[in-house]
Amino acid sequence: MSLALRVGLFVASLAVITPAIRVIYVSFEARSHVKQFLASAEQVKADLEVLTRQSHELISNATEVSRRVSEQLDQVETVVRTVRQWADRADRIVESVGSAIEPPIFTPVRNVNIFRKGASAFLQALLHFDKHNRHNANSQQEGEDGHV
Repeated sequence: MSLALRVGLFVASLAVITPAIRVIYVSFEARSHVKQFLASAEQVKADLEVLTRQSHELISNATEVSRRVSEQLDQVETVVRTVRQWADRADRIVESVGSAIEPPIFTPVRNVNIFRKGASAFLQALLHFDKHNRHNANSQQEGEDGHV
């Protein structure tokens, strides 16, 4: 075999071997990257499972709290309705008692007020009449004193 043929075969074998080595190297790199990606994906999957479980627990707890709040609101509504009925009854009782007690109490008060107004008017009329008589008597005396 000639030297040129040997060199040609060597170069040809290098031309085939070099890309093959590169493909093998890239395959190993890709395999390690895929392994890292799969490990990350497994970690994300585990984290998502925990997150999903916690979300379900949270939703369950929120549903339970909502149910309890609804029950307590129903109970508060019942209490408010009962208190409103009691207040209405108390208003009716106060109205009944007031209508039964007011006339006997306010009648004497009204009579005293009427008497006070009447006495006040009488005294004012008496005092006004007395002043009027004095004024007339004084003007008559001055008139008699001035004519003499």
